[in-house]
Amino acid sequence: MLLRNRYGERIIVFHGIDQKGETRFNSRFVSKVYFENFIQYISTHFNVISLDDFYAKKFKKNTLNIALTFDDGYANNYEYAIPILEKYKVPANFYITTIHSQANYLWADYIDLVSHISQKTTINFNGIQFMKNKKSEFISNGISLKSILKTLSYEKIEVIYTIFEEEWTEIQKKSLNDYWQLMQLKQIEEINKNKLFTIGAHSSTHTNLIRIPIEEAKNEILQSKNILEKICKQQIDEFAFPFGYYTNELIDYCLEIGFKKILLVDYNNINEKNNVFTQNRFVINPYITLENQIAYLLRGSYY
Repeated sequence: MLLRNRYGERIIVFHGIDQKGETRFNSRFVSKVYFENFIQYISTHFNVISLDDFYAKKFKKNTLNIALTFDDGYANNYEYAIPILEKYKVPANFYITTIHSQANYLWADYIDLVSHISQKTTINFNGIQFMKNKKSEFISNGISLKSILKTLSYEKIEVIYTIFEEEWTEIQKKSLNDYWQLMQLKQIEEINKNKLFTIGAHSSTHTNLIRIPIEEAKNEILQSKNILEKICKQQIDEFAFPFGYYTNELIDYCLEIGFKKILLVDYNNINEKNNVFTQNRFVINPYITLENQIAYLLRGSYY
């Protein structure tokens, strides 16, 4: 039974939208049918507002107030989500990873895809041997390759591309573009011109900013801001942390260089909860029914 008396405010974060809700390649994607049903439901039963209005606390009483965000900058957002959002006149904010000059995919999606199709049973990375398990993950001493890569700078992550060159060539021949292709620069520019939507930054290469040297992390943040400002020809004042990982020092740096809205996933402590510039977000779960998703959304937690 839906918890209709549970009201409040939620910023929702989506990642990818695909044709059928395939979770083998990416555990954060929902189908375009699911997405439209979700948008139709929340726009009918709740108060869906822009992130600007959310920050300004322009909430309605006795209902759930919702703002929508999308992380990473997938081309599937442009192809599937944008038309649905326009149909229901629902505003949304898109946080873009500006890796375009180096690749048209994110390293994490690359690992998910090549691991799934690779016939290799073992690989060697950084002198560590990884074995493929039944879940199509490469594991060493109980730790996945993807978890190891989350601790490295992009320069060190790039080495992995030489290990799976054949697999990546094969993937690009398959109908899997929805699971890795990023928006083109002209698509970002087009979205930015639409009054319903706002573009924000999401780092340069989607590394874990709290595990790399602080100056490198700051450069990731600043570069993404500068690149998007050139594309959009206006100031970019919103930033969403990759993986939701952040430190107070990085938040301070974001404020220092002109970001006014800083999006997290979960708060590390009470300080950020009281910070007028930071907001946590509710991540959509692709593995549950729409009814259960709405129930958890009303509850404000999966626990």
